[in-house]
Amino acid sequence: MKRRELLKSALGFSIGLVGVSALNPLYANTDMVVKADPMYDVPVTKVTDRCYYLLAKDPEPSPENHAFFNNPGFVVTSKGVVVVDTGSSVQIGEMLLRQIKTVTDKPVIMVINTHYHGDHFLGNHAFEAAYPGVDIYAHPATIAKIKAGAGDFWFGFMQRNSNNGISGTVVTLPNKEFKGGETIKLGDVTLNIHQFGKAHTEADLIVEVVEDKVAFLGDTAMRRVANMADGSFAGTIETMKKAKALGCNHYILGHGPHDNASICEDMQKFCEVIYNDATKYYDQGMSDFEMKPKIMENPFMKDVASKWPGYDSTLGVFVATAVAEVEKSMF
Repeated sequence: MKRRELLKSALGFSIGLVGVSALNPLYANTDMVVKADPMYDVPVTKVTDRCYYLLAKDPEPSPENHAFFNNPGFVVTSKGVVVVDTGSSVQIGEMLLRQIKTVTDKPVIMVINTHYHGDHFLGNHAFEAAYPGVDIYAHPATIAKIKAGAGDFWFGFMQRNSNNGISGTVVTLPNKEFKGGETIKLGDVTLNIHQFGKAHTEADLIVEVVEDKVAFLGDTAMRRVANMADGSFAGTIETMKKAKALGCNHYILGHGPHDNASICEDMQKFCEVIYNDATKYYDQGMSDFEMKPKIMENPFMKDVASKWPGYDSTLGVFVATAVAEVEKSMF
């Protein structure tokens, strides 16, 4: 399915859904809901002795992958397990819990949602069910967005594009706040929580595992042309500079395999090419569709970004979004 069709399909999510969406961590009455089939197991990818994630191989949600298209992660500390993003459904959250138990028998003591897109928080339901009252952290803007409609939107989006594969999922709010700048000590592990401004969204949290030199980047960086509608090119450029400056050996992404600092460099370059060229061509009086072929001639775009999922179908949307950001910067 092309991205344009995928996004259009989200607009009709309220029709024909079988599931539950309720902004209530204590859950709505789900007795009448037929729960979708369990999620198949995805093997654990080990990054260090403490840091792990589940690699999603598909760039978009589908019936075949049960809406599993992002990388939930976790950190094993001497105090317990910290989960970073919970996936697109209660089924994926339950699968993540199963996979955590293949690594450790320690309980989950904290969940962190990096931002308010549904593949990063809809699995909260499984963790609240398994560990009632567990601390689920997110940026205040993430909590506000979920309350204001993002919860219902993303539930419907995943439900429709998985052919009701997330039925039984309840939108479960984070119950604690991280604003960025916090340092959390959990026995043998220190977590630094970073918020470097508007990047993929205005609410992105980056979780640094100090002792392991690992950073969970959420969706601030990816080799994938997906969604900049809630974000900022200029902000992503600055966020990538700051993420690289953390000096981590490993960067775990929301989409795609983990990498070294080259992922920060590639994402920075991608955004610089689009935003800087959009600024230049806008000043020359060009429209976004006139800019696109010129931007595509940039060597980085031809040799690197053109190989990323979504490039052919979505680059034009990125250029138009960059133009809108250039215009906004003038006021």
